[in-house]
Amino acid sequence: MKKNDEDRTVILARVSSKAQEDEGYSLDSQLKLLMGYCDNKQLNVVKIFKIAETASKEQSRKVFHELLDYIAKENIYHLAVEKTDRLTRNFRDAVAVDDWLEKDSRRRLHAVKENLLLHKEAKSDVKFMWNIHLSVAKKYSDNLREEAMKGWAEKLAQGWIPAPPPPGYKTVIVNGKRQHEPDDNTRGIIEKAFRLYLDPNQTIKTVTKELESLGLRTRKGHCYHKSQVQHILSNPYYIGIIRFDGKEYPGAQQPIIDKDLFFNVQEKMHKGRPLIQKKHNPVFKNLIFCSNCGKVITWQLQKGKYYGSCQRKLDGCKNRKFIREDLLEQEIIEQLKKLVCPSPEIIDWLSKTVKEQYASKNDSIKKIHRSLQTQIERINRMDDMLYDDKLAGDISEERYRQKHQQFIEQRSVLDKKLDEIGSDLDKQLEKKLILLELSQKASEIYPRRSTEQKRLIITKLFSSLTYLGDSVSVKYTNFSRAIAQNVIKTNNLLGGKI
Repeated sequence: MKKNDEDRTVILARVSSKAQEDEGYSLDSQLKLLMGYCDNKQLNVVKIFKIAETASKEQSRKVFHELLDYIAKENIYHLAVEKTDRLTRNFRDAVAVDDWLEKDSRRRLHAVKENLLLHKEAKSDVKFMWNIHLSVAKKYSDNLREEAMKGWAEKLAQGWIPAPPPPGYKTVIVNGKRQHEPDDNTRGIIEKAFRLYLDPNQTIKTVTKELESLGLRTRKGHCYHKSQVQHILSNPYYIGIIRFDGKEYPGAQQPIIDKDLFFNVQEKMHKGRPLIQKKHNPVFKNLIFCSNCGKVITWQLQKGKYYGSCQRKLDGCKNRKFIREDLLEQEIIEQLKKLVCPSPEIIDWLSKTVKEQYASKNDSIKKIHRSLQTQIERINRMDDMLYDDKLAGDISEERYRQKHQQFIEQRSVLDKKLDEIGSDLDKQLEKKLILLELSQKASEIYPRRSTEQKRLIITKLFSSLTYLGDSVSVKYTNFSRAIAQNVIKTNNLLGGKI
């Protein structure tokens, strides 16, 4: 018998669990059943749609709507599924299926295992059974969500986010439970992003480019967009706070960002002030202050040169001359030269001394760090045992919550101590050595650098610049001051030949 257009059929198969999806037999058995059914009914299968249970809600709905569009545009008269819950588990999609059936009396829905054949002219008993199967499917879906919500609430109560962690962390299995800990491969990149954003003239856009160059990628291997980077820099997860479903919870994860650094980033991000001026971008913008009124020196371009002054509102400021940027740069270079040591042996000695100091600190801090980690692991084990006792009915729900809250508070105190001791001394040592090298080359490389790079050199080696009216006073950072003092001592030993 030749099959005509009214026999054209579409099959929808949905995998019922992840295990079955991985093994493949559930999908194969569905298709085998549905193909056999269509062959017996002499229905011509023209297309097969598949939905994995592990697909996201958006992906599932996308496939479902593609199916509805296809059977409507291609004038398909038969839709075959294994059971009602393979087609839909909510009333909204059921209405869409009903609308499709109501538009043409020749259209049929075949729910094979339920022996259900639904169409526009179907008996009321058939439609009643369809509604029953639909209600059971929705009940199953609602129960799954309810149980998931319970699991999420319990996980949040234990201090863990019921979702993949942000970049900088990885998922590990501890006592059979998923937990999150810092990822050594990416935590350094995240820390650098926060610190970089606070540097002069850095924006979300420039940080995004830097993260791309450092190789930070999403789980799908894509580069992060500006909006994603802004979300990273705004995420309190990095300081031990879980933000989930519009609420915040105390987290059990180890923070990887200092709280002061995090809140400084938030302050800069939400002030919304422009950080880059394309037309006028003086080197000393927001970097030098008037010694008389304490106000920042602002700059204006006149005949190709920048001139700066304060607002000149006080009498002591009105008589002061405008300061010229190029002359100020010469003063800065002279100050940078004071950091250059005439003896390479002294620099080598200083570098060695810094390494020895950090090595000594590192040994003691590592012992403290291990002790704190041991205490945290012990609390986690006790918390896990407490949860098992609750499940076994050995303790009441009220007693569990009371003790569990105590464990959370104890973990929070220990995590704070971990932050305070500064366990990541290796990065601090690296930073000191970089600054040491910069101090010896800064006066030489400064004139050849861009405006942004000059500003970065200034902020790394000087803590403040003050305009005195006829000259500029500089204040070195603590580390730069130590270098300068050693240079002076060396100069004195060499008879003032520097």
